[in-house]
Amino acid sequence: MFNYLNTRRVFLLCTLLWCFAGNAQAAEMTVVVDVVGAPEGKATVLQSGLSIFRLKDSERLTPRQLQLLHKQAIDELSAMLKVYGFYHAKISSKLSQRDNQWHADYQLDLGQQVRMINVDLALQGDAKTDDKFTAFLLDFPLKKDAPFDHESYEAAKKKLLRLGVERGYFDAELSRHTVEINTLTNTAVVSLHYNSGSRYTFAKLALPKTVISRKVLKKLVPFKAGEPYLASKVLAFKNNLRNAIYFSSVEVDVLTEQRQNGEVALAVSLGEERQYKYNAGLGFGTDSGARLSLGWENRYLNQQGHRLSAASRLSQIGNSVSVDYQMPLLSGRVSDIGFNAEFKNEDTDSVQSRSFVFGSYYKAIRWGWSETGGLRMLSENFDVSDDDNTSTLLIPSIAWTRTWADDSIYTRHGGKLSLSLSGASEALLSDTSFAQAVLRGKYIHPLSENGRLITRASVGVTEVTDFEKLPSSLRFFAGGDSSIRGFDYQSLGPLGDDGEVEGGRYLATGSVEYENMFMDKWGAAVFSDFGNAYNTLSDPIEYSVGLGLRWRSPIGLIRFDIAKSLSDSDNGIGFHLVIGPDL
Repeated sequence: MFNYLNTRRVFLLCTLLWCFAGNAQAAEMTVVVDVVGAPEGKATVLQSGLSIFRLKDSERLTPRQLQLLHKQAIDELSAMLKVYGFYHAKISSKLSQRDNQWHADYQLDLGQQVRMINVDLALQGDAKTDDKFTAFLLDFPLKKDAPFDHESYEAAKKKLLRLGVERGYFDAELSRHTVEINTLTNTAVVSLHYNSGSRYTFAKLALPKTVISRKVLKKLVPFKAGEPYLASKVLAFKNNLRNAIYFSSVEVDVLTEQRQNGEVALAVSLGEERQYKYNAGLGFGTDSGARLSLGWENRYLNQQGHRLSAASRLSQIGNSVSVDYQMPLLSGRVSDIGFNAEFKNEDTDSVQSRSFVFGSYYKAIRWGWSETGGLRMLSENFDVSDDDNTSTLLIPSIAWTRTWADDSIYTRHGGKLSLSLSGASEALLSDTSFAQAVLRGKYIHPLSENGRLITRASVGVTEVTDFEKLPSSLRFFAGGDSSIRGFDYQSLGPLGDDGEVEGGRYLATGSVEYENMFMDKWGAAVFSDFGNAYNTLSDPIEYSVGLGLRWRSPIGLIRFDIAKSLSDSDNGIGFHLVIGPDL
């Protein structure tokens, strides 16, 4: 009995030790999975589809289990390769242990890919006369004599069905969708027959009661009852409601399940914004110093959707107070018209000025660009260099702006482009005649997972009959945070008779910057800025280089830059601090 108990104890102890050793070994196992010879662009997909790859970091993985997963991988690879049209692929495998690692290697010999000998496409229903479907079939991704893979086939089916839904063919179906594979001849026959049925139209829209009149609300609707359904118009309707600032929440649902009599209805639900909006902001920039902004807005003065806002901006280099009255026009391409007035004073090392502006404007969307046109009366008293003048100008202007970005706060890929044209004439209530064009652009492109290239440029041209009467706000200066770092704000440009900067007729500046976020919230940058404000081509080009530190703070990206002029040896090192979005 004693021997039996001792034997049993020894057996249990050995079993526990074996399990412990097995677990310890499993915990220490490192597995490397490598797939060679995969179809172009599919190596990662094939690797991720292997059970041995998904379980390689499991703490419970044992050598025995690893061997089973290794054998299973051949069947898994074979099945996946058939998806891409390789039905005769040969797979060689090897499982080895070296350098304290397990290596699971798979060499693929793909063989010949299946080719399509026939692609049978057919349309039935109203889609037969739909230009979008005709264009889609002409550019159909599956072509006769082209290589075949099931992934592209399924994607083509989904695209065809999605096009139907987007264009109101809610009863559509694929009456035939087959793929016949002949593994002996390595060929495929594809058949896709699409029966669209009838195209639905928009039903009469039931609009909810809101703070703005039904008449104004109707102007936000980009379609009429009885028009053929388009998903893009539903999206435009949603965007119009969201951009109207009257509503805190917008829901527009397409009631496809309740469609009848060839019509589909929309359900609209709107949550009203607060009538009054208040805002305050603090900021700092080496150009402006500390700055404070205060704002107030009445979002709906009346049921016509008129809006009134007031704002004030205070900084170390100047202050401004403005009032804006805006009315939604919503007629054609014009979205708003308005009137504004602004008083502004500026006091920098180069300019002292006081100005008052009163004007009217309109906003519109044209060719995908935001368009703003207006007429303003500018009266400005300014002291630049040795010029102390007062000018009154009646200025018509027009500007186009386009912004695109994957993220408006921290942009990895995006840009902004703007063009503004303005002028005045002595024949029309102005103290001098001028014509001015300003083109500005900024482009951000990712160069790596954490790096990005940031470029910007500004070009300006002014033709004027009497430059001395051209207000300082319309002259070109260079230097500062958003111009040429390493130089003080507005410190660059043609000099007056007293040797002080008086501003120029022309502007050309640019910047190239590389930024890398080496930590989650922290990054560094290296940059070069160049250009100047000019009167003639003989004026010098200034340029600088510098380094920067970046912090993605809760209030936005904070940029701290150190820059040194390379064109002016007498100019010291400049420090620049800016807080704000990229675009």
